[in-house]
Amino acid sequence: MNPYEYIISELKNFILDFPKTRVRYEHDNSSETHFIEVVPNDVYHLDTDYIKWESEMFDRFIELFPEQNICFISDDALVGLDKIDFELCGIQFATVYTTNIHEVSIENNRIQVNSIVIKGVSLNITTCVDSVQSSSGNIYSYYSQSNLFGEIPQSVEYPFAA
Repeated sequence: MNPYEYIISELKNFILDFPKTRVRYEHDNSSETHFIEVVPNDVYHLDTDYIKWESEMFDRFIELFPEQNICFISDDALVGLDKIDFELCGIQFATVYTTNIHEVSIENNRIQVNSIVIKGVSLNITTCVDSVQSSSGNIYSYYSQSNLFGEIPQSVEYPFAA
């Protein structure tokens, strides 16, 4: 059995034991890393049965495939999945995501994000970043944000990193 077959087999059993979850799998050939994303976040971070399962799965995988890497993440991780190879949803999985950005548009030095949903609650946030070059050649960005909690001043200056 190769690593892919092993992981798929384990995930099929996992989803039966954790029917309120969704798992996605991706293999990164360049680093020989197998990524497994588990949602929802509260299962990934707080469920002791899941944490025990992950630890045991990690140990078994490394014992069987010591030349490979395996990494468990959730939807709040700094890294994400680019090319999903396999996905399973439990029969009780609710499609409310921990974090989700509905719309992003980028135009000439301006980034706008609308309607961010965090833990199923829409915050209707609009964030804009405009960059300008000063006469001395420095580039600055001007940041503004409107949301449920009020308005941030329109002229806060943040210099871009070089």
